Amino acid sequence: FVQTAFGNDITFSKNNAIGSFLNGEYLNNYVDKKQSDMIEDSTIWYLGAVGEGTSYKLAKYTDVSGKTLTSNSTSTKVGLLRLGELLAGQTDKYISNAHYWLLTPYDSSRVRDIGNSSDSYFLPVGWADYGIKPALNLKSNVIITSGDGTKENPFEIALQ
Repeated sequence: FVQTAFGNDITFSKNNAIGSFLNGEYLNNYVDKKQSDMIEDSTIWYLGAVGEGTSYKLAKYTDVSGKTLTSNSTSTKVGLLRLGELLAGQTDKYISNAHYWLLTPYDSSRVRDIGNSSDSYFLPVGWADYGIKPALNLKSNVIITSGDGTKENPFEIALQ
Protein backbone atom coordinates (compact mmCIF):
# COMPACT_ATOMS: atom_id res chain seq x y z
CA PHE A 1 0.00 0.00 0.00
CA VAL A 2 2.01 2.95 -1.32
CA GLN A 3 0.99 6.45 -0.27
CA THR A 4 2.28 9.71 -1.74
CA ALA A 5 1.44 13.35 -2.24
CA PHE A 6 -0.30 14.17 -5.53
CA GLY A 7 2.21 16.89 -6.40
CA ASN A 8 2.45 20.66 -6.28
CA ASP A 9 -0.39 21.40 -8.70
CA ILE A 10 -3.63 19.73 -9.83
CA THR A 11 -2.33 18.78 -13.28
CA PHE A 12 -1.34 15.13 -13.55
CA SER A 13 1.65 14.56 -15.83
CA LYS A 14 4.68 12.31 -16.06
CA ASN A 15 6.62 15.07 -14.29
CA ASN A 16 4.46 15.79 -11.23
CA ALA A 17 5.05 13.79 -8.02
CA ILE A 18 2.47 11.05 -8.54
CA GLY A 19 3.00 10.80 -12.32
CA SER A 20 6.75 10.58 -11.86
CA PHE A 21 6.32 7.78 -9.30
CA LEU A 22 3.91 5.80 -11.51
CA ASN A 23 5.94 6.15 -14.71
CA GLY A 24 9.32 5.73 -12.99
CA GLU A 25 9.64 3.87 -9.70
CA TYR A 26 6.39 1.92 -10.11
CA LEU A 27 7.28 0.66 -13.61
CA ASN A 28 10.89 -0.04 -12.61
CA ASN A 29 10.36 -1.64 -9.18
CA TYR A 30 6.80 -3.01 -9.03
CA VAL A 31 6.20 -4.24 -12.60
CA ASP A 32 8.47 -6.72 -14.33
CA LYS A 33 9.69 -6.22 -17.93
CA LYS A 34 7.31 -8.81 -19.38
CA GLN A 35 4.32 -7.06 -17.79
CA SER A 36 5.56 -3.60 -18.72
CA ASP A 37 5.91 -4.66 -22.36
CA MET A 38 2.15 -5.41 -22.41
CA ILE A 39 1.21 -1.85 -21.35
CA GLU A 40 0.50 0.79 -24.01
CA ASP A 41 3.49 3.12 -24.16
CA SER A 42 1.39 6.28 -24.35
CA THR A 43 -2.21 6.69 -23.21
CA ILE A 44 -4.15 9.94 -23.31
CA TRP A 45 -5.47 10.78 -19.84
CA TYR A 46 -8.30 13.34 -19.83
CA LEU A 47 -8.09 15.92 -17.04
CA GLY A 48 -11.42 17.70 -17.01
CA ALA A 49 -12.35 19.32 -13.68
CA VAL A 50 -15.52 18.19 -11.92
CA GLY A 51 -16.80 20.66 -9.32
CA GLU A 52 -19.46 20.16 -6.67
CA GLY A 53 -22.84 19.14 -8.08
CA THR A 54 -21.60 18.67 -11.66
CA SER A 55 -21.61 15.50 -13.72
CA TYR A 56 -18.69 13.06 -13.51
CA LYS A 57 -18.80 13.03 -17.35
CA LEU A 58 -16.99 16.38 -17.27
CA ALA A 59 -13.86 14.47 -16.25
CA LYS A 60 -13.56 13.42 -19.91
CA TYR A 61 -16.00 15.54 -21.93
CA THR A 62 -16.64 19.27 -22.38
CA ASP A 63 -20.34 18.73 -21.62
CA VAL A 64 -22.51 15.95 -20.23
CA SER A 65 -23.71 14.84 -23.68
CA GLY A 66 -20.40 12.98 -24.02
CA LYS A 67 -19.80 14.09 -27.60
CA THR A 68 -16.72 16.32 -27.32
CA LEU A 69 -13.60 15.28 -25.44
CA THR A 70 -12.02 17.85 -23.16
CA SER A 71 -8.83 19.42 -24.45
CA ASN A 72 -7.25 19.13 -21.00
CA SER A 73 -5.17 15.97 -21.27
CA THR A 74 -1.75 14.47 -20.82
CA SER A 75 -0.06 11.41 -22.26
CA THR A 76 1.78 8.84 -20.12
CA LYS A 77 2.16 5.07 -19.83
CA VAL A 78 0.57 4.79 -16.37
CA GLY A 79 -2.11 7.08 -14.93
CA LEU A 80 -4.95 7.08 -12.43
CA LEU A 81 -8.70 6.53 -12.71
CA ARG A 82 -10.96 9.53 -13.35
CA LEU A 83 -13.97 10.35 -11.21
CA GLY A 84 -16.76 7.97 -12.26
CA GLU A 85 -14.58 5.08 -13.40
CA LEU A 86 -14.96 1.82 -11.45
CA LEU A 87 -15.42 3.52 -8.10
CA ALA A 88 -18.20 1.60 -6.34
CA GLY A 89 -16.69 -1.21 -4.32
CA GLN A 90 -13.18 -0.61 -5.66
CA THR A 91 -11.74 0.97 -2.55
CA ASP A 92 -10.24 -0.96 0.31
CA LYS A 93 -13.07 -1.18 2.83
CA TYR A 94 -10.85 -2.99 5.29
CA ILE A 95 -8.28 -0.23 5.72
CA SER A 96 -9.75 2.44 7.97
CA ASN A 97 -9.68 5.88 6.38
CA ALA A 98 -8.10 4.56 3.17
CA HIS A 99 -8.15 7.24 0.47
CA TYR A 100 -6.86 6.98 -3.10
CA TRP A 101 -5.99 9.76 -5.53
CA LEU A 102 -8.06 10.28 -8.67
CA LEU A 103 -6.90 11.91 -11.89
CA THR A 104 -9.78 14.40 -11.75
CA PRO A 105 -9.23 17.97 -10.55
CA TYR A 106 -12.00 19.63 -8.55
CA ASP A 107 -10.97 23.18 -9.47
CA SER A 108 -7.75 25.16 -10.04
CA SER A 109 -6.27 24.32 -6.62
CA ARG A 110 -7.87 21.06 -5.45
CA VAL A 111 -7.84 17.47 -6.70
CA ARG A 112 -10.27 14.63 -6.03
CA ASP A 113 -9.76 11.44 -4.07
CA ILE A 114 -11.98 8.47 -3.23
CA GLY A 115 -12.49 7.17 0.31
CA ASN A 116 -13.08 3.66 1.62
CA SER A 117 -16.84 4.29 1.56
CA SER A 118 -16.59 4.96 -2.22
CA ASP A 119 -17.38 8.65 -1.66
CA SER A 120 -15.44 11.27 -3.60
CA TYR A 121 -13.71 14.10 -1.78
CA PHE A 122 -11.45 16.98 -2.78
CA LEU A 123 -8.56 18.72 -1.10
CA PRO A 124 -5.65 21.06 -1.86
CA VAL A 125 -2.66 19.43 -3.53
CA GLY A 126 0.26 18.75 -1.24
CA TRP A 127 -2.08 18.51 1.74
CA ALA A 128 -1.93 14.74 2.29
CA ASP A 129 -0.33 11.48 1.26
CA TYR A 130 -2.96 9.11 -0.12
CA GLY A 131 -2.96 5.70 -1.75
CA ILE A 132 -2.35 5.03 -5.44
CA LYS A 133 -4.26 2.66 -7.70
CA PRO A 134 -2.41 2.66 -11.03
CA ALA A 135 -4.48 2.67 -14.22
CA LEU A 136 -3.14 1.48 -17.56
CA ASN A 137 -4.21 0.26 -20.98
CA LEU A 138 -2.99 -2.99 -22.42
CA LYS A 139 -1.69 -3.20 -25.98
CA SER A 140 -4.15 -4.49 -28.58
CA ASN A 141 -2.09 -7.66 -29.15
CA VAL A 142 -2.37 -8.82 -25.51
CA ILE A 143 -4.45 -11.99 -25.30
CA ILE A 144 -5.92 -14.12 -22.52
CA THR A 145 -3.99 -17.40 -22.45
CA SER A 146 -5.81 -19.14 -19.59
CA GLY A 147 -8.15 -18.70 -16.64
CA ASP A 148 -11.80 -17.72 -16.38
CA GLY A 149 -11.40 -14.41 -14.53
CA THR A 150 -12.48 -15.64 -11.12
CA LYS A 151 -10.47 -15.19 -7.92
CA GLU A 152 -9.72 -18.92 -7.91
CA ASN A 153 -8.71 -19.01 -11.59
CA PRO A 154 -7.62 -15.52 -12.71
CA PHE A 155 -6.92 -14.62 -16.31
CA GLU A 156 -3.35 -15.03 -17.48
CA ILE A 157 -2.28 -12.82 -20.34
CA ALA A 158 0.57 -12.59 -22.84
CA LEU A 159 1.63 -10.68 -25.92
CA GLN A 160 0.45 -12.38 -29.09
